[in-house]
Amino acid sequence: MIRLAPRPPSDPARRPHGARGVPWPGLLLFATGFAVRALYTWLALGRHPIPVNDGISYDEIGWNLARGVGFHVHWAAGTYPTAFRPPLYPFLISLVYRAVGHDVFLALVAQCALGGLLPVLLASFARATFGSSVARIAGLLAAIHPMLIFFSAYLLTETTFAFVMLLALAASADWVKTPRPARALGAGLLWGAAVLTRPNALLLPPLVAAWAWVPLGLTVTNRDRLRQVALLAAGVALVVAPWTLRNARVMHAFVPVTTGGGRALFDANNPLIWTDPARRGGAESVYNIEPWASRYRGLDEVQADRLSGEMAVDFLRAHVAQWPTMAVAKLGRFWRLTSEGGALTGRWQASGSALARLRGRLDPLLGWSLLILPLAIWGAVRSLAGPKALFLSLPLLVIGAFTLTAVVYWGALRMRVPIEPLVVLYAAAGADDLRRRWRMRRSGLSVVPAP
Repeated sequence: MIRLAPRPPSDPARRPHGARGVPWPGLLLFATGFAVRALYTWLALGRHPIPVNDGISYDEIGWNLARGVGFHVHWAAGTYPTAFRPPLYPFLISLVYRAVGHDVFLALVAQCALGGLLPVLLASFARATFGSSVARIAGLLAAIHPMLIFFSAYLLTETTFAFVMLLALAASADWVKTPRPARALGAGLLWGAAVLTRPNALLLPPLVAAWAWVPLGLTVTNRDRLRQVALLAAGVALVVAPWTLRNARVMHAFVPVTTGGGRALFDANNPLIWTDPARRGGAESVYNIEPWASRYRGLDEVQADRLSGEMAVDFLRAHVAQWPTMAVAKLGRFWRLTSEGGALTGRWQASGSALARLRGRLDPLLGWSLLILPLAIWGAVRSLAGPKALFLSLPLLVIGAFTLTAVVYWGALRMRVPIEPLVVLYAAAGADDLRRRWRMRRSGLSVVPAP
């Protein structure tokens, strides 16, 4: 036997500076993601953007927080405390405003930086679940995703929520792979942060607990499994409860997160929307439109939200036979292949923007959708057919939950943005599977189905 001499240790003096310890692929991915988002923001809105849509109230609350007024909005008689918006995003905006003043553009630049981190986080999550080759594809796709780029340029919760939810998903997957009480609690804390960014995330911790129940039972005792699931719920409660208590003190009512749930339900399920074919499946506020405006007059936030919920339920009860048609209309908007050129996104570019003129000739989302969605479907099918089907099904469960939420409320690209990184993840898995099959067939090998 010939014994090979051990390789001498490398000379640190000969090692290129920064060759070890610097995650160059991650930094390059972040730089790409941040650059395209910041460039789009500059070209679409200019140096002095004006908030639109829900961004008007997020900007107002963020600025009020920054200057010490509190979580308030303005009204004719002054300012008053509100719970109409979830708190995490306005608090993040307020941090920027405290540092640089009331500068919407710099707040958007900070949001673009967070959006630039999203591909890095997705690549890390993909590497831990699907493998490194899928991670590389997923990170690149997320960096150049037109929808993720577009919504990074506006003061809306979508970018922040997608980031926080992906953190929570990664923590949940890590917990199930190596169950520990501290990891269960940590995942719960992150899901609590997601709830305070978008209230519809309240549906996701129970879904994660149900998904984790069987694999946890393979590695821990039944008693420990119950304890860890309880810690997941405790983590959510620890984050959300202080805000709920604040709402009880300020709003004099039990408001877990926001006073907007009933309003959102009625915005999507009312006669104005349903009788107009151009609006069907979407949403529009009727708060200031007669005959409903008269019913809202004199009501506070909590009362208006409760009334809205009641009117939405009454409308749905009166149209039970049309529920399937409603669901089709909402799903058609939610999973549309093209950009929304109407009231939602068509007027969001600044007047005279070159991008607005280009958008009239080219729809980047159409080409993207025709390529990515078939790959995502294939990737999901292949993932569920493999030996890690249960473990790889968590992103698909979240996509399904958001799709069902659209059926209850309304379909729109904004509602879909938070799950787009997960769609990209399955698309990367599908592309990687096709690449492997093509290479094997070129080599004369056959593809053996996974057991």
